[in-house]
Amino acid sequence: MPNYTYSETHVLKNKLGIRDETELEIAEGKFTAARDAERGDRPIDDGAFDAARLKTIHWHLFQDVYEWAGHTRDEAVALSDGTTATEPTLRKLGGGAFLRGELIASALVVVSARISDEKNLAGLSREVFADRAADIMAELNAVHPFREGNGRTQRTFMRELAASAGHTLDFTVISQERMIRSSVAANEGYDRSLMQRMFRDISNPERVAALRQAIGFFDEQHFPWNDHYLATIEPGHRLELTMAGMAGEHFLARTRSEILVGNTSDLPAARPERGENFVLEAKDLTKEVGDGRNTPVERDKGGGRGR
Repeated sequence: MPNYTYSETHVLKNKLGIRDETELEIAEGKFTAARDAERGDRPIDDGAFDAARLKTIHWHLFQDVYEWAGHTRDEAVALSDGTTATEPTLRKLGGGAFLRGELIASALVVVSARISDEKNLAGLSREVFADRAADIMAELNAVHPFREGNGRTQRTFMRELAASAGHTLDFTVISQERMIRSSVAANEGYDRSLMQRMFRDISNPERVAALRQAIGFFDEQHFPWNDHYLATIEPGHRLELTMAGMAGEHFLARTRSEILVGNTSDLPAARPERGENFVLEAKDLTKEVGDGRNTPVERDKGGGRGR
């Protein structure tokens, strides 16, 4: 019988004794953000990227909040109230079940073996690294090893893997809606293209800067960008768009399901007005330098926007 939650409120049992879900979410966010910053300040660790590292990251992030921090949901963890927390069978909200508990350990071994076989993704161009890293993220997502905190743990794990390979990943420009949609497509639709597109954005400093500029504009307008799919325009596509506005050297446009950021220099000579429909032959938002590899200047300390 799983005992992760308080019976009267169904809120996760926590060291803070909080019984309100919203209050717990706020407190949890503050503690994990501080712990994530601590971990980001450390020198790059080139050790194994395996289940042990994943569990260590989870423990570090959630040590202030949960007694079961660092334990996968198939493990039985004795809690201070005399109950035992374990939940090998866990279902998605409104969906099917995540990977069964008895399969978690072997699944993580498979993922870590792949990373090791690919030499921690070192020596790859930025574009190749982005696609390989996206595949790994999708595989970790499918395992869903922890009762709570999978997203934050995976993002920290992937940032450290990127740093070890000579790249950077900035999840802070990814909306919660984009993360959810990319994860669902990869795990339920067996389509990793959205995840790969996301990693091409967050591994490219110019695309990150464009997204951050758009986010700054949205924040000024009090627009809830976190609830929308926000991405840069992928090159090589003919797009039918609706002009949404300008943000510095970039423009914002809408499709039926996305908000896209592009270069104003790529707009038609007769620039469309806000609300006007237009067709764009998408070019690359960035200008690759040298061999296309990304040499990190500053390590990302963000933790992403979703749970």
